[in-house]
Amino acid sequence: SGYSVIEGYSALWNGVFGETYYMGETIRQVTPYILSGLAVAFAFRTGLFNIGVEGQMLVGWVAAVWIGTTVHAPMFIHLPLALITAAAAGALWGFIPGFLKARFYVHEVIVTIMMNYIALHVTNYLISNVLTDNKDKTDKIDATASLRSGFFEQITDFSRMHNGIFVAIIAAVVMWIIIQKTSKGFELRAVGMNQQAS
Repeated sequence: SGYSVIEGYSALWNGVFGETYYMGETIRQVTPYILSGLAVAFAFRTGLFNIGVEGQMLVGWVAAVWIGTTVHAPMFIHLPLALITAAAAGALWGFIPGFLKARFYVHEVIVTIMMNYIALHVTNYLISNVLTDNKDKTDKIDATASLRSGFFEQITDFSRMHNGIFVAIIAAVVMWIIIQKTSKGFELRAVGMNQQAS
């Protein structure tokens, strides 16, 4: 197409590593992808193809925002509560196609794709009519339920990088331990490799 490959890759590199601000923003943006990738990978190791991560993330995000805007508590209660509620909401949303697969052998790809659209419209409704009460924007999430970090803002030239990257790294380590180092993980992998033989 007549463009320089070197210039293109240089722009890509500089867009991530060119300034500390860009590095912070890149880490902030990649954090949800790490978490969603873990959700897909965990299901894939057990023989399922989870296409519903988008819907599960939407449901989890709205649950976290609901806790962050309606509950008022100290950070050591509020932040874990928001994270656990988000994870539980996403897991509950993922439970529906899992149940249908296990009980009625309904293919998970079809169900999870359809549930993405249900999650999109349900969360849009909740945001418009419940969380905002038909106002233009949601209330600000309490600082006690936020992953924001003044430390990262300082070292990344006031980017929006937050402590969520640590949540993603911990989740990756926990998933690896469960899948590779526990008997339950061995059972899940065995079912994923050959359900009939297992």
